[in-house]
Amino acid sequence: MRKIFSIFCLALLAISCHKESLDEPILPADRGALKMSVALAGTPAADQPLTVKIYRVTDTERQLIRRYTSLADIPGYLALLADNYCVTVEAGEKRPASKSSKSFRGEKEFAVTAGQVTAVTVNCPLLSTIVAVDYDATIAEKLESGYSATVAVGESCDKETIAAEGTPHLTFDASGEGYFVMPEGETSLAWRFEGTHPVEGAINKSGVIADVKPGARYTVKFKYSKDADGMLSITATVDESVEEFYDHISFSPDPTILGDGFDLSEEYRYAGGQRRYVISAQATISELKISVDGQTYDLLSGSHAGIAVTLTDDKNISVALSDEFFAALCGGSHTLTFGIKDADGGKAEQEVVYVTQGINPLLPANYDLWDCTATFSATVFDSASAASCTIAYREQGGEWKSVEAVRTAADTYTATGGDFFAGKQYEYRLLIGQTQTGAALQLATPDGAQIPNGGMESWSKPGKAYFPYADGEAAFWKTGNEGSTTVGDNLTTPETDVHAGSEGTTSAKLQSLFAGIGSLGKFAAGNLFIGEFSMSGMNGMVDFGRPFTYTAKPRALSFWLKNNPGQINYNSGKPASGTDINQAVIILANWTKPRRVDTSDIENTFLDVENLDKEPGVVAYGVFRTQEAATEWYERTIELTYVSDERPNYIMISFAASAYGDYFCGSTDSYMYVDDIKLIY
Repeated sequence: MRKIFSIFCLALLAISCHKESLDEPILPADRGALKMSVALAGTPAADQPLTVKIYRVTDTERQLIRRYTSLADIPGYLALLADNYCVTVEAGEKRPASKSSKSFRGEKEFAVTAGQVTAVTVNCPLLSTIVAVDYDATIAEKLESGYSATVAVGESCDKETIAAEGTPHLTFDASGEGYFVMPEGETSLAWRFEGTHPVEGAINKSGVIADVKPGARYTVKFKYSKDADGMLSITATVDESVEEFYDHISFSPDPTILGDGFDLSEEYRYAGGQRRYVISAQATISELKISVDGQTYDLLSGSHAGIAVTLTDDKNISVALSDEFFAALCGGSHTLTFGIKDADGGKAEQEVVYVTQGINPLLPANYDLWDCTATFSATVFDSASAASCTIAYREQGGEWKSVEAVRTAADTYTATGGDFFAGKQYEYRLLIGQTQTGAALQLATPDGAQIPNGGMESWSKPGKAYFPYADGEAAFWKTGNEGSTTVGDNLTTPETDVHAGSEGTTSAKLQSLFAGIGSLGKFAAGNLFIGEFSMSGMNGMVDFGRPFTYTAKPRALSFWLKNNPGQINYNSGKPASGTDINQAVIILANWTKPRRVDTSDIENTFLDVENLDKEPGVVAYGVFRTQEAATEWYERTIELTYVSDERPNYIMISFAASAYGDYFCGSTDSYMYVDDIKLIY
């Protein structure tokens, strides 16, 4: 809003002998009078000059008729001949740049009518452009002393250019305002802020206020704050007399972390003692955390072993890490990440790398679940400790086994242990002398490969015969059903009778029977096996075994059964009598193709389960035979006997309700229920 600065009552009467009246002029017939007031947009300093000029205006020129340079000289009324005039008012000093002098200028054309008093108000807008520099309290709080802001005419605020070209400019080391009278053709003001942050160092920011207008007030506010872009917020605004102008340029130093006497970028080999960090922020620290190896410690909440937190004040915190903290880490390299936030929204992350002594994580490449061995390694760089390094390990809850560690590379000691199996939970650690160094680690070894459809849950029956695999699945298990159902019933069927605690709902029932009528039939054992089956006339062709990828070394075969060996009542191929034999066989083999048994040439193709160690390609085997009946389910484990160091590529498992079924010998009362077949590692 403009305000009335002063009212000049100008009354210059023409030369006459009449005494002037202060209240009302006495006017000759050809004259009028001027009563003038001046309105300014601001108040010039009392000691600044004021110039009022009155011109008679013709079609071709302006003729100066009066000039006043002080308020005291100006009369209340000015008597003028009736004519056209112009009055100009200049207040203040017209200096290019000043912190004390404003410049105002206005003019007004008017006509004087004979016998009348003409009242004229001259609006004198501010000719100067006002620039205010406003330092928020945060500037002095966050920055070192000596900061300043320079405002200069033009597009650049370069110090060398200002000095060389004499560019009008003002420098502010405290909040204040200054005034510019813009040179002809210039419409921009440039500013530059210079300061020093105790951590971030030199801060130099600059900007340009474009389309600068006379009489406008531009306030450039410097505040140390956190805006969306996280930088220093600079705001330039224009007074309400002119459209507002905003200029946002920001910086924001985030919290910092320093090592107490060490460089954070250097990897540190920790062998004991304390490491101290100094954290500083420009606002209250609201979050301080350390993350390492998947564990996060909130340092502003509660206490943590081996971490000492000291608050100098709410913006400065020291953190000391000591033995108890590092004792929770295993051997090797660790990246500690400090996460810091402050109340102004500033944040910082800092990674520091430590190498610690202790057992190193056991990776899949470090153990062999076929050989059942593990090669442990530890990081040891303390030469005084290296002479007494042992590595201890155990199956969780079991007895510790210790193995002497030997140096195999710089800072690396290794030891190999046995009895390391699939599907187990292990603990392992480094001992220097009798003292554990670093954290004890745990490892769950992966389960070994299992047999498809070992739970006997998948079945299909596309025709008369049952198959122990679902429609669309690849066959793994087979039975003799394809042969028996051509002249009789299925030998092997799915049953809903399962043992207590089974996760499934189906088992396999193997029932020996006579398939066919009279001389056209033959005895057949109820059976289930890994392989393929085909018929050649009335004889069966069995290809035992399928390729199998071993991920670990099996130790046994486990399964559930209930069974009944009946009295042999068919014997057309082997001199056997008495009680039949229920049988289970497992073979791990190194074969190039399945092992074929042809019941039409049984003597030459018979698989002698009592002498499997002599069977070509057999790596390991196990046999279970019983002549005892069991009406309730029970679990049976067949231990594997290894006869070769080779790694097998085939597996064969066979169940038979009648052990000599290949010889068409057995009992039609013999049966076996089989379920939950699995390898034990």
